[in-house]
Amino acid sequence: MDLLTVLKCRLEIIDDSITTKQLIDELVSFGPLEAPVHLTELDNVVKRHYQWVRHLSAVHPFYTVRTNNDLRILGTTVLLDCGYVCSSKIEVMQVLELGVDPEWILLKSAADSDDLLKFAQRKRLLLSFSTERELRNIHHVYSEAELLICFGYELDPDAEHQSQIETHDLLNLAKELEMDVIGWSYEPSSVHLDHTTLHDAIRKGREITDFAMIVGFNFNFINIGNGLSIHKDHDISQYAAQVNRSLQDFFPDRGNFTIVAESGPFHCAAAVTAISTINGKRVFWHPEFPSQIERVSYYLNHDFGDESSRFEPIIWKSPKDCGTVCRSSLYASSNECLIDNLALPEVNEMDCMVFENQGASTSDLAEMPVLPITLAFVRKSMWNFLKALSTSDNPRRFILTSQYLSKEARIERLRYD
Repeated sequence: MDLLTVLKCRLEIIDDSITTKQLIDELVSFGPLEAPVHLTELDNVVKRHYQWVRHLSAVHPFYTVRTNNDLRILGTTVLLDCGYVCSSKIEVMQVLELGVDPEWILLKSAADSDDLLKFAQRKRLLLSFSTERELRNIHHVYSEAELLICFGYELDPDAEHQSQIETHDLLNLAKELEMDVIGWSYEPSSVHLDHTTLHDAIRKGREITDFAMIVGFNFNFINIGNGLSIHKDHDISQYAAQVNRSLQDFFPDRGNFTIVAESGPFHCAAAVTAISTINGKRVFWHPEFPSQIERVSYYLNHDFGDESSRFEPIIWKSPKDCGTVCRSSLYASSNECLIDNLALPEVNEMDCMVFENQGASTSDLAEMPVLPITLAFVRKSMWNFLKALSTSDNPRRFILTSQYLSKEARIERLRYD
């Protein structure tokens, strides 16, 4: 069964005129939702990718599978010709079964398991390492592996100097062990980077590349990590301008390199809108003014993964039908406080709250007490675009020159009118 057929069996193709708001209205109209709903729109995966290739033409996106391994989202990224960052055998097998070339898979954290290293050896996967122990473990099991050396960037000058020494020592050891280090992978300590740090990190990557050449390695692969905002209304152009400027400054010979960045949250976050029902409500009255509400706690039928975006609920109810604005707290079904001291109009049990940008918060779903119902949609014209894309010999050029995407690149920003 080809990929398009696999996807078509697992989603609903809808008319172009149907908005996200209309989809939510229809779901909410059925009455209180016993389970939370994840409304997945594959259109937004494609639109985010279009932003990427427009602004970051020199950088190939490597989708981080653990951020969201939903088959429909993964399948869409395969059609878009992404590479992949995996952290387990299950993730690797999932993308291989979708037809991905093993050369476009980076397997991280493999050095901690001999079984995983043997699997990587059978599949000829690219690996990364950041410590002497990891390097020696890889050498013991999969000595012929192609490797990326990982590094971070320290703002403290002394710590950064020590980090540089350790990186040099690792490259010397790799040469002594006759390992094949083909490039580097930047591992930022923060998901969202400021421009100065990103610039300094790529400069450090250049220094590592030059030192590696002295040692005897010829780098041809660099991974600049993940520094993109996940929010659907975020403009990628500023980040892209900094990346492009830094690459121009430090890698004017970038045509000799495969340059990638990790794109999981960027691609998938905006694709999922979570719809939650308020299962419980607790009102705290003001001690001095008993007729006034001091604060309200709302208990949702939903849990959110560790990588959720900021919790910015949209009350799915007309403002005229809500109470006065008061200090509020939101709790997940696990009783974990999601957000405190939020100004919200008072609403009732069985009302709904909507959360945008939740596609990167699904990695922990299996451990959640309440599993969401995932409903996937794609507009008819976008589906036709994906069908045409699947037959293209040059997906990136096909995407860049698409008249349809140039007119339909905007992602709907939700509000209840």
